[in-house]
Amino acid sequence: MKMSRAAIVSIVILLITGCEAQSSIKCPTVIEDVSPCVSFLKSNTKHPSEECCQGIKSLNGEAGSHENREAICLCLKQGLTAIGDYDPQRIPLVPKECGLSVTLPPIDEKTDCTK
Repeated sequence: MKMSRAAIVSIVILLITGCEAQSSIKCPTVIEDVSPCVSFLKSNTKHPSEECCQGIKSLNGEAGSHENREAICLCLKQGLTAIGDYDPQRIPLVPKECGLSVTLPPIDEKTDCTK
């Protein structure tokens, strides 16, 4: 999987700064789990990688409470703005492609994570 240099630098910055939403899940964990999905979200690959699916499955296990789902959403919004252009409509495809029955909305800067 090849990520753009800017995406890698942005993810590293997010990990170093430790951006966190107020919940038990931390943004560096979310970013680490979804970073293998960048190629799929940027329409560079037809299907998410196995690493992407593993990360999404891990996040799914953490998303048990409304607080954690909101935190994951906020972290995704922060991380996704850092990767540049991506197709928000591909986000709902990730869990389906990975065999999960989870519904994710398209997430972009306008997404209301409280819902």
